[in-house]
Amino acid sequence: MKTLSQRFASFAAATSYPDIPASARDRARIHLLDTLGAAIAGSASREAAISREVAASSPGDVPLWGTPATSAPLAAAFGNGVAAHAFELDDSGGCDHSGAVVVPALFAAAASSETPVDGRTAIEAVVLGYEIARRVQSALGGYDELNERGWHSTGVCGTFGAAVAAGRILGLDAGQLGHAIGLAGSFTGGTWAFLGNGAMSKRMHVGRAAETGLHCALLARSGFTGPDALFEARWGGFLGLYGGDGADPGALVADLGTDWQVEHASIKPYASCRSTHAAIDALLEVMAEHTLKAEQLAGIEVRTSPLIVDMCGGRGLESLVAAQLSMPFALATAALRGTVALENMAAEGRSDASVRDLMDRVAITVDPVQSGGSAAPLLRIQPREGGLIQRRAGTPLGAWTNRLPDAATVDKFRALAGARLPGERVERLAELVLGIENVDLAAIARMLATDTVPEIIS
Repeated sequence: MKTLSQRFASFAAATSYPDIPASARDRARIHLLDTLGAAIAGSASREAAISREVAASSPGDVPLWGTPATSAPLAAAFGNGVAAHAFELDDSGGCDHSGAVVVPALFAAAASSETPVDGRTAIEAVVLGYEIARRVQSALGGYDELNERGWHSTGVCGTFGAAVAAGRILGLDAGQLGHAIGLAGSFTGGTWAFLGNGAMSKRMHVGRAAETGLHCALLARSGFTGPDALFEARWGGFLGLYGGDGADPGALVADLGTDWQVEHASIKPYASCRSTHAAIDALLEVMAEHTLKAEQLAGIEVRTSPLIVDMCGGRGLESLVAAQLSMPFALATAALRGTVALENMAAEGRSDASVRDLMDRVAITVDPVQSGGSAAPLLRIQPREGGLIQRRAGTPLGAWTNRLPDAATVDKFRALAGARLPGERVERLAELVLGIENVDLAAIARMLATDTVPEIIS
């Protein structure tokens, strides 16, 4: 009887482009485009710049997107993964951030392939990478369970997505994919300890997952073996170690081929932690309905789950990471600017006296009735004149049940990629990615490089 990893590997090896429904292929293209935009913009982050410095010791010809630098495939997977996640603009709802691990790994794998890689194979890689990454998270009890234990889910589950995506690009058979999955389980992790000082390690979790997944696929291609029963092994089984009593082994393989996980992923309209987005939407809706301006707000209380309070209740703005994870900062910025954009997160935006003043009027409190990172916060908004306004937040914009229109995602790509690339090339890239089935992946990769080093946004 096949083990869980063998069952998934057999499914992945047997799945080809025609087996994937059009709806899942459509989402794969959109998430691929969105991830490239986030990574090109993220090349201007300090974390990406440091990663490029280190990558210089691993020479190669794989582009570090948004820059003139190149490196060896493994270093490129790491660097582009870091860049994709650096500004909190990459997708969520996967493992959590599937795009930032899957897309850098598959492009680096294509550079390691002995034959050209076409767009259909790239779509297969995206879909299958998202598939296993989210399924591993579900098998561990889901996003909330992992995060409650202090694990950053992308670091724990993303390596599997990168390994399968890279393996698909490299043409691994079912046996080799099974070994790549087994190997991937030996190098996972990443904790939420970075919250204490707004450290950069959150980005490293993502870059490392992309790099390690690719490495596991390359090793498996050359005959390196991994455990057959990684997930369910009695001693050292992955699900037992990370999931404990909350593990659900069946989630790894339930409804394979009918419930496509890429269709559950979300696109982020704001440059802040996804768990702040529902409250941002609700605040902006109330302000629009009541024609309120920021200066007319006497106070905002957000009642939400203990997890979100712990994760996003901070007020420190000493680093970009701290600001991205601060609900008070996100709401103050949204009230003043009408959105939460990348430029609002930069040092100039964080030091704005009006933002800091409004932050002092934002309270984040625990609602014991709510739970998890996708809770629906209750906002209590007190205008300076008039009565208290209460609003229960709904499903945030960009979620798979409240999708950001594709045209808006393309516009997001234009804005992010346009910060580093000429306008004509941005348009051509969007055209190629959205019609990727007829494109050689190398043609896209060549267009992701620039002639200049980005000015750092910190």
